[in-house]
Amino acid sequence: MKVAVFLVLLAAAVFAQDELIDKLIIDDFTVGANQHSLEVELADNLEEGENSIIVDSSFNSPGCTGLVGCGRDMQLEVFSGFANREFTSDIFEIPYGYTFEAEWAVSNPKTSSSECRLQYDGTDGSFDLDLNGLGGIDVTDDGFTTDLFFSAVSDITIEYVVIFYDVDGGICELDVDIPATPGAYDYEETFFLFGLDEFSNGCDMTRIGAMEVFLPSDDAVDAIVRQIKLVGNPPPGNPPPASPPPPGGFTWYTFDDDDNGRSPCEDERPRVTYFVKDDNVIYYYFFGVNDGIDFGDSASSASMLSICVALIASVVAFIL
Repeated sequence: MKVAVFLVLLAAAVFAQDELIDKLIIDDFTVGANQHSLEVELADNLEEGENSIIVDSSFNSPGCTGLVGCGRDMQLEVFSGFANREFTSDIFEIPYGYTFEAEWAVSNPKTSSSECRLQYDGTDGSFDLDLNGLGGIDVTDDGFTTDLFFSAVSDITIEYVVIFYDVDGGICELDVDIPATPGAYDYEETFFLFGLDEFSNGCDMTRIGAMEVFLPSDDAVDAIVRQIKLVGNPPPGNPPPASPPPPGGFTWYTFDDDDNGRSPCEDERPRVTYFVKDDNVIYYYFFGVNDGIDFGDSASSASMLSICVALIASVVAFIL
């Protein structure tokens, strides 16, 4: 019997029918990565109550994916700090191989106060809020949206604020509390869900025209956001779409192509779907004695057998 053994370099992800699915990607920060940034360096001491320093910039990418409205306005306002201290807000690309492709990083010095804000109101290229910039989208997805997903890390406990504006100016607001991230952490520890019903009830969520996310700070902080999106349940009868497997590690799977992986001699558990990429699979074929290969006493046959055994041993040694 010929058996193909799959060495999968990415862990396979299996999703149940009740798994939450993506409803709306607000920002995965791939648009404008390594291009969209702001920086303030104080020339002199700045005291609370003096005129704050404000800088802003916009990044547009019509027809994009991963950014609601395909435009992002960024603003950094500094209220206080010492001379020569720097405040930054950057959209960075993450090197290939991580769970996320990009991130928004904010860094402020000690003994300072500031606020960094991202605005999503279409491609107007201005920080003047356009209440119709997103066209009045229904973020509830007819009631199937359940949560705001926020992936973030921070060196201290912080609080982001997320605001939805409807086209008439109504405001729904949510405080997103992020605890200090441990020095060594798993990605799952940076995932946070906030119920859509936790927003203040001051807007019509079926007619949202603009959104904002901002981080107020009154001390040194290094904070990173990797993804902001709305998630929820699939409509009845519609299973969630297949998602790619997460990176890291490997798993052995076997597939017997003589009987399509099903054994006639015992009860079978329900079939499970594994999602893998072709370039992450190595195929090894092992032939039995009845598969037409004559391993006789000849020198060539013995050499072939020795080579096969050595190859298999080297593969196993490499893995271990």
